[in-house]
Amino acid sequence: MIKLRTVGFASCFVLSVCLPSGQAFSQETSYYQGASWTIQMVKKGTGNLSSEGAYCEVKTTSFEPRSVVLQSSPSKEAGIYRTILKLRKSGWQLPIGATAKVKVGSPFKIGSGGQIIEGPPMTFKVESADTMASLLADYEPGWQLEIANAVLNGIFVRTKYGSTLLIDFIDGNEPPWNPASFEKLERQVSFKAYEQCLSDLSQMAADPAQGGSAPLSSTSPLKPEALNNADTSSAPPVVNKGADQAEAMVPPEQWQFGTREEDWGQTCYAEIQKRDVKVGFMGSPGEHLIGFVEGVFKGDARATWHVDDKRAHVSDGGQNDYFGWLEFDRLPMDLLDQISSGKELAITGAKGERTVVSLKGASEAVPRFKACFGKH
Repeated sequence: MIKLRTVGFASCFVLSVCLPSGQAFSQETSYYQGASWTIQMVKKGTGNLSSEGAYCEVKTTSFEPRSVVLQSSPSKEAGIYRTILKLRKSGWQLPIGATAKVKVGSPFKIGSGGQIIEGPPMTFKVESADTMASLLADYEPGWQLEIANAVLNGIFVRTKYGSTLLIDFIDGNEPPWNPASFEKLERQVSFKAYEQCLSDLSQMAADPAQGGSAPLSSTSPLKPEALNNADTSSAPPVVNKGADQAEAMVPPEQWQFGTREEDWGQTCYAEIQKRDVKVGFMGSPGEHLIGFVEGVFKGDARATWHVDDKRAHVSDGGQNDYFGWLEFDRLPMDLLDQISSGKELAITGAKGERTVVSLKGASEAVPRFKACFGKH
């Protein structure tokens, strides 16, 4: 259940009536409260509940006097978020505007020869005496997806060795931080709560009734000649969307490659998320290939995996108690080749269940997955 908690002026029933004009307030909607982290939507304003200034926040709750905060606010592009990582510590007394290099998590890539290439440190800027922040979109170009995965995995995925959100301060003498990630049993529920917060934030931003702005229209009530004769001297400037797209936490509905340290060791992933459905492949180097589907089947199932007009593959799937999804372990490596060069993948169950996902991004994600998965 979502619990609404209003900070300040708790005795007032309607905030906009109780607050003087122009006075700011903060309203928090809790989505999840765990042992180490909390997930909430924060709305800040001056008497209205518009989406302006609202953001989803994932914040440590048991790491005092330090805290790690991930804040995501909607950008102009639907489904894309402006995400900031903040580090706070009571008593720092930092000079505002100063910068520091900090290595966060373990972002890396697999090189052409199979070697692991580590990502560069993040640059944080001091915004108050005890807080510094870094915009993920300002990270090294070409490493945006890797740093996003490193941060999210560090928060939501706990391995047998503990949290992977190691924060190492390259400058100065601050000791490394290693806040605990969500407990293993919290993983599925907490991440779904985070996704729900982002979804609610996007809907609020797009709904004019909530103070947001409607999506730009490609249609017009005017005749073409009226548009051509219109005075454009005061027309608003065209906005370049490139900067907003660069702030995406994760590209929407696109195949992605990643690795995580699970209880049994390093595991490679190639996957795609389509609303509540997730489809992908996983495997540890040198082990057998496993396909997985989440959000489609209930209980064990037999399913056909079919790429475009290529040869279909049938496999039996069973429930995975660790992840909660249905896994299929009798899929051939040929299927990966089909996916990397195809347009869409259809998975159809014997009882009529069916999902179709795009193969956008698979030409990049799958070869990287095969290189990682094929290592011995």
